[in-house]
Amino acid sequence: MDHTKFSLAKMMSSLFLLLTLAACANTTGHQIGYNVTVCCPGDYGSYQTYRIQTQDIPEFLSDYVVDEFEAAFQEKGIVRNDRLGDVVVKLSYQHVNLNAEQEDIDPFDRRTGEGFTLRYVATITVEIIEEEDVVWGGQIHRIHNVTPGEYMHENDARPEFRNAFRGLLESYPSL
Repeated sequence: MDHTKFSLAKMMSSLFLLLTLAACANTTGHQIGYNVTVCCPGDYGSYQTYRIQTQDIPEFLSDYVVDEFEAAFQEKGIVRNDRLGDVVVKLSYQHVNLNAEQEDIDPFDRRTGEGFTLRYVATITVEIIEEEDVVWGGQIHRIHNVTPGEYMHENDARPEFRNAFRGLLESYPSL
């Protein structure tokens, strides 16, 4: 009898593991991770408007990264006002190449003749600044594997950016 219970438990745990792996295999492959880095020193109820500042975001990314952040942030009840914002939202970009030999290669300035895959982590940092103090912050990030001739698929990336910004902003209080 104990052998039967053990076999049943082993079979159930194996089934759970298989279902978990199957669920992971059904993801889109475009997932962007996120994490909050600064939380809660601000007077969030008093922030009704914001203005946007960008830093080091590649030109081809800038417009729709800002658009998708803005859409997610406005779901919190805060309105963009670039002249009289209560806070500044600073969006900045950086990347880190994951292969030491490729450390000095800019992933956006590649020649199509290079025959290697470039692996890097791209990060967009969000800082909400009141006067000079960061009162809330976080990052979205994704590992990229780019081969020569590949390009960014903007239509696929837009919803991924918006979902990542929504996830990041879950902990930010709504008005």
